[in-house]
Amino acid sequence: MNYDIASFRGDSNIGIFFKTSDKITLVPKNLDEKTKEKIEKKLRTEIVEASIWDSSLLGIYTVMNSYGIILPKTIFDNEISLFKALDLNVAILDSDYNALGNLIVCNDNFAIVSPMIGKEHLREIKDTLNVEVEVRKILNNNLVGSMAYVTNKGILFNRNIREEEAQEIAEKFKVKNYGAGSINMGNVYVSIGIIANSYGLIAGEKSSPYEIQIALESLGLL
Repeated sequence: MNYDIASFRGDSNIGIFFKTSDKITLVPKNLDEKTKEKIEKKLRTEIVEASIWDSSLLGIYTVMNSYGIILPKTIFDNEISLFKALDLNVAILDSDYNALGNLIVCNDNFAIVSPMIGKEHLREIKDTLNVEVEVRKILNNNLVGSMAYVTNKGILFNRNIREEEAQEIAEKFKVKNYGAGSINMGNVYVSIGIIANSYGLIAGEKSSPYEIQIALESLGLL
């Protein structure tokens, strides 16, 4: 089976704390070995322990694909060196907003950027992630990174999305698989409760079997 369940310090909203691509998974420092083993087995990535602003909220503060990573300006200087040592383009976005993971959603083909991010940052985002970008809302919501979880194989949307919008967005990300659901027993902000890539899925431990099934189908992991 290419999925597992996990929590972080008793919190099943694991997407707040972890960020993954097809190459690297960022995890908080001193993560327990059992969870590391789940990540290595299901996501098949290198594990990098990190912090941002002396915080474990890596999923909230970062945007990452296989080409690059975007970090908030609140990151401490001693933390930046770790990211610059990775085989990634690195950008520190001088934005008024720090929760970049809520405002940008990307894979290796495309990125959607919230209208809350200033247009002066679009070139930097495009160059860092090596993708085309579009400024738009999802479900008429500025928090585009909370409305959808995107990998190189599929998209899991907030269950309230319209089919027409879901199909249009899936085409831009160049994925064949997409669907709509929830996670952690009804949370429609799906990116909060999962981490996934082209190889596997780890869901928050409160997620029901039905929610996990929908996520696997949507992300092309069945």
